[in-house]
Amino acid sequence: MPAQSAEQLWKAYNETTDTNGASYQTRWFGDQKNPTEVQALTDAVLNGTKTATTTPLDTYTNEQVAIPQPGDYNVLLNGDMKAVAIIKTVVSELIPFYRISAEHAWHEGDGDRTIGDWRKRKEEEFTPSLEAHGRSLSSDTPMVSEVFEVVYRAD
Repeated sequence: MPAQSAEQLWKAYNETTDTNGASYQTRWFGDQKNPTEVQALTDAVLNGTKTATTTPLDTYTNEQVAIPQPGDYNVLLNGDMKAVAIIKTVVSELIPFYRISAEHAWHEGDGDRTIGDWRKRKEEEFTPSLEAHGRSLSSDTPMVSEVFEVVYRAD
């Protein structure tokens, strides 16, 4: 039975695992204003297609949000902003845009999963937000490259 809230899901997970006092943040992938997109990305995480993500470093700086670190926990929210799983960051690296690997692109699970398609999609995705903050996307733009795993599911 799915948990009612992030707090309840985290409590249920803690009853099965010793997290050594770790805390969690809530998280979703995609634009919160587009629940269909968020749900599709949540489904990709839950079915194992999406096990990685990339975000411009400037996004963390502009939003004053901590960069994910290995061992961080997040309660994954679906398109309805309901808690559905807990994911744990396994790897977090700072890498220039054009040094993101084909393997990482594959694990992001977007499009045809090739590095060429990934670069095209990410240029379209990242350019508007970078430009809104007076930046532009270049081959050297620092990216936070993250790998995560699902460690607990509400179902």
